Amino acid sequence: MGCTEEEVQFVQFHPSYDYADFVEGLRPVENSNGQIGFERKDGVFKQFCKKAAKNLIDSEKSVEILKDERYWENKLQHFIDESIENNTEIRLKSGNDFTIEDASEQCITIHNSNNKKASRIAVNMNDILDLLINNAPLNQVKDIREHFHRSTQYQVDSYIFSLAKEIRKSQDGSQISLSVSKVERKNYIFIIDEINRGDASKIFGELFYAIDPEYRWNTQKAQEAIRVQTQLQNLVSESDTFAKGFYVPENVYIIATMNDIDRSVESMDFAMRRRFTWKEIQPEERSRMLDEVLESHANDAKDTMLRLNNIIAGTEGLGTAFQIGPAYFLKLKDYGYDYQKLWDMNISPLLQEYLRGFRKVDEIMAKMKQAYFNTSNDTDLGVKALSDEED
Repeated sequence: MGCTEEEVQFVQFHPSYDYADFVEGLRPVENSNGQIGFERKDGVFKQFCKKAAKNLIDSEKSVEILKDERYWENKLQHFIDESIENNTEIRLKSGNDFTIEDASEQCITIHNSNNKKASRIAVNMNDILDLLINNAPLNQVKDIREHFHRSTQYQVDSYIFSLAKEIRKSQDGSQISLSVSKVERKNYIFIIDEINRGDASKIFGELFYAIDPEYRWNTQKAQEAIRVQTQLQNLVSESDTFAKGFYVPENVYIIATMNDIDRSVESMDFAMRRRFTWKEIQPEERSRMLDEVLESHANDAKDTMLRLNNIIAGTEGLGTAFQIGPAYFLKLKDYGYDYQKLWDMNISPLLQEYLRGFRKVDEIMAKMKQAYFNTSNDTDLGVKALSDEED
């Protein structure tokens, strides 16, 4: 069974990539009056784990529960859309009115002209849903604090209280029959390209602990699961999946790729290395991709790759780690199967970089060119080359 776009996430690490991109951080946001503020935002990995956790949790729920949750989600969205379109005024328990100004995936922006110090306030949509789905009592504003087991009441609670009560009594089209089926448990695959190019220790932060298989989360051990307190844990909403701490669900699989000839490989510490199983991928193992793209030209491309890689593997100072993979030969289709153009534009410049600092570069390049164009019969003999640092 293939994976949907939601079940696979791809990122590429680079020197500027950091914890805020990957886990969570404060990000600038512009409100409707043009002022800039900051909000805590989940990073790409945390967002992905949230989807995976929801799948695990939902896969344990009955159809009746899922149907009830879908009902309230639809009703909430319908209420927001109608309120924004009609500029509906909603009354606080204090008697002041406010309106819904905007809404994103998880946040509602409300406007209260009577509040001069904070006329615009962000309300977490999940907090409202949590109250609606769990049929929480809503008699006083303090019921919000008690529902989320907080010792402190926040200003936003007044807005959550009024919104939840209005949504409960609103009439809309969400009474229609909902088609809801049992949720199938799925695997979620997170792919990190060039994991060695970023500072993995800083990017993962405290998640080194969370990705260990023995600390993974599932619904059976949810209560005793060890959760990681992230750097901005105090700003996480009470209704958030990770309100009590972050965890990596057991249905999340992390696949990372790297080129082991890069100098940046050495910067990856053992704490990261020991949490992964390492597998070297040789060019011939992926040569089938040439069949899929080059079709009738695939065998010629494979033979060319093999001849060239035999020379590279036999060149002292290089070896099998420097062999050229089939991805380079996929470019032949774009070049009209012009092998000379592929050599000039892609292969030769790469080999020149490999041989930087070597002695007899011209001689080695000549041997490689002969192997590439199949103009020599000694392509399996290898080449002895010494760098300037060798005697």
